[in-house]
Amino acid sequence: MRLLATLGAAAALATAGCASVTVSEGVGSLSEVGADSVVLVGKIQVIPAVKPEEQTFRAGVDVFNMRRHHIGRAILYVSDQPKYQERTGNALNPALEETFFLKVPRSQRFMVKGSVTMALVARAVSARQSVVDHTELLFPAPVEFDIRPGDKAIYVGTLRLHRDEFHEVTKAEIRDEYAAAVVDYRNKFGAAPAPRKALLKPLTRP
Repeated sequence: MRLLATLGAAAALATAGCASVTVSEGVGSLSEVGADSVVLVGKIQVIPAVKPEEQTFRAGVDVFNMRRHHIGRAILYVSDQPKYQERTGNALNPALEETFFLKVPRSQRFMVKGSVTMALVARAVSARQSVVDHTELLFPAPVEFDIRPGDKAIYVGTLRLHRDEFHEVTKAEIRDEYAAAVVDYRNKFGAAPAPRKALLKPLTRP
């Protein structure tokens, strides 16, 4: 599992305002998942697909390689409450168009903001000040993960998002592609018990 424990000023810039964020990019082994966490299995598709040349990331000297969190990936902020706050401290970072295996704390059962970065550009306005231009393809939120006691892994479905030329979502679908996801799960984790099917549960925005 690749995990960034605490992201400093560069990360705050790259995530456009979140102060300190723990970012989960994926699980390499089920041994990484303790009793307090669950593996989410699913996929995010954007129609038409986001091409690398559509995305721009220029945030100065990228010493933490924050670019990798934005190009070809989504950023999903999770919380124990169905409401987004700037200091939400956990984010999932799945690659687009691929089956993901993401570790999430059991208590963080709500995805309160999701997006794909289309442009993130830092501009100096003075010797000591810069501003960030940030264009995002925003997902419908919040949604709930149906995490139950005893779950080691759950299948949340394929979130398929249709977009227009202004990078706005025009239609969102949750597709059940469980059989294909289980094949990917077995290929990665071997004979481990299959994830329980628990498709995403959209919530009315509070």
